[in-house]
Amino acid sequence: MRILALDLSKASTGFASWGPGDAVVASGTWQLGSEMTSRGMVFARLHERMTDLHSVGAIDALFYEEPINPVQLQGHTTIDTIKLALGLSGHVESWGEAMGCRIIRGVNNATWRREFLGKLPKKSRTADLKHMAMTRCRDLGFRPAKHDEADAIGLLDYACEALQMIPPWRLANPLVAQFGVSR
Repeated sequence: MRILALDLSKASTGFASWGPGDAVVASGTWQLGSEMTSRGMVFARLHERMTDLHSVGAIDALFYEEPINPVQLQGHTTIDTIKLALGLSGHVESWGEAMGCRIIRGVNNATWRREFLGKLPKKSRTADLKHMAMTRCRDLGFRPAKHDEADAIGLLDYACEALQMIPPWRLANPLVAQFGVSR
């Protein structure tokens, strides 16, 4: 079962893909657009990138980070940003259905982070969480270039756990300590 995990964003979508038998995880980031790029073009670019990965090996399970609930944003964003975030997640689901993915699941960022990072300190800032994801990836043998890639790898790790798969990075590092727990 090949899994694709996505941390969606217009400026830097993180992706990570793996399936049993793969020697390594395919991961990185995609820039889907700039402030001048239309939403439609951003969705089309996301479609192209996912299709490229699908052509290398059929994707059976698609996990993506759900957009933040607009109620929680309390004026920290614009309606265009909300439309983009919801459009990206809607496009992922539509693409997954069209391509025959057996599992398509949006995951709240707090849910996958608890699994990947362990117990989180109260009032963790976004910058701290991004740093922790980069550190955890390094602990497991990955070398993400950006935090978006690290988040996608974390979501992929969560997906493997949810699907009761033990990936090679967990076999090689079964006892990576949780954050906030002394080694």
